[in-house]
Amino acid sequence: MVDLSQGVAGPFCAKILADHGASVVKVEPPDGDETRRMGPFPGDESDPERSGLFLHLNTNKKGIVVDFAVSGATDVVRALVGSADIVIESSRPGAPLAEGLDPASLRDGHPGLVVTSVTPFGQTGPYRDYRMTEIVAFAMGGPMNSSGVPDREPVKMAGNVVQMQSGATAATATLGALWHAVGTGVGQHVDVATYETQNGSLDRRRYYLLSYQYSGYVTQRQQKVGAGRIAVGGRYPTKDGRMITTGAVWPTHLPRMVGVLGDEQLSALFAESGESVVIEQPGLVNDAIAAWAASREARAAMREAQRAGWPVVVVNDPRSLLTDEHLVARGFWVQGDSPMGAVPYTGAAVKVDGGGWELRSPAPRLGEHTDEVLRAAGLDEERISELRKRGAVR
Repeated sequence: MVDLSQGVAGPFCAKILADHGASVVKVEPPDGDETRRMGPFPGDESDPERSGLFLHLNTNKKGIVVDFAVSGATDVVRALVGSADIVIESSRPGAPLAEGLDPASLRDGHPGLVVTSVTPFGQTGPYRDYRMTEIVAFAMGGPMNSSGVPDREPVKMAGNVVQMQSGATAATATLGALWHAVGTGVGQHVDVATYETQNGSLDRRRYYLLSYQYSGYVTQRQQKVGAGRIAVGGRYPTKDGRMITTGAVWPTHLPRMVGVLGDEQLSALFAESGESVVIEQPGLVNDAIAAWAASREARAAMREAQRAGWPVVVVNDPRSLLTDEHLVARGFWVQGDSPMGAVPYTGAAVKVDGGGWELRSPAPRLGEHTDEVLRAAGLDEERISELRKRGAVR
């Protein structure tokens, strides 16, 4: 498989396939994939070889550098494509990386090839030439109008969730096209629009759209929990400097919560007033929860509360997830090499007996496998040396 894509969505599609066994060659321009400059970086110091995002998106791929401004570069890519089953690309429609590398040209003479285009708005339509960032994707394709609180501007989800979802959708579609090609000998052009993966996803977006279709109701940013009065429950610091959250305290949880907290004054008031204690004495309830949380480590507090049937959970940050007892027990974190040395990589959310996901190699350094890949594509040493001298490859 040849990965000509850049950014997040296309490379994530190729990553999913690479992590499950596909042989993938990632083709980068001389200055590298744009995610090499996006970070996060160790010590917050920019380094194209140490971008956490790039390292995550490009595991199990071999990397070469091709400069399409130099003659002969297109021939190199076409040589790679000649022995490939799949090409992933993310060029703007009508503006491929170089002449002859558009989806139709790639498939010409290669009838079984699957070409998957992962672009912001797809290959057709009035938006096809628009560019997209993560916040644009969430604003246009997701329920951003209902994300956040009503007295502030709407907000997006953190990270690159939307584009990774688009990449995952593209991976599924690519496998379907590959299955068709294996069975019929005929490849297909798979056109994936990130905009449409959001509007048609099984996340809350689809249900919001259906709600509007049937009721005419447009979702809004909701009032804060407990607006107009002091709310009971929420997030509380713990003895080990972390946080727990109780979420909203439901009436059915009250007796369990009171039993766990062991606060004599709260217990007496609850025995006297029942559920109304959260309305009459919210400050007292919150103080009791805060004191209980402050005397316990976060995970111990979570286990204690949940044993009693009171739903309290740890507020995990990335560092604490690395030691999460459940993830560790299931072997989710996998140690692998990187330019920083051995680091933990996220494993697979799906486990398959006798196969499935495997971390075989870290993301490639810029141009790390150029000679190896070109030799495998049938180019001899003289031709590779000539291409290097002209700067077509690096």
